[in-house]
Amino acid sequence: MDNFDNLPKIRVVVRKRPLNRKEMDKKDPDILTLVGDNTLLVKELKTKVDLTKYIDEHAFTFDNAFGEEASNEDLYYT
Repeated sequence: MDNFDNLPKIRVVVRKRPLNRKEMDKKDPDILTLVGDNTLLVKELKTKVDLTKYIDEHAFTFDNAFGEEASNEDLYYT
């Protein structure tokens, strides 16, 4: 029996991408933050009815999450 028999058949792995040149030129904020080994925090900029601005945060958990410095091999061999 292989050691792979007990592993899950499907895994969800994500990699945060860096801001592209257009986003950097516009000085767009980086709204994604990697939290630990498996969570991405999305910071959504919103405006209330009275026009005050605030940030709504959403956490998404995956089997693994990587930062923009991770290689394809890092993702494949986790």
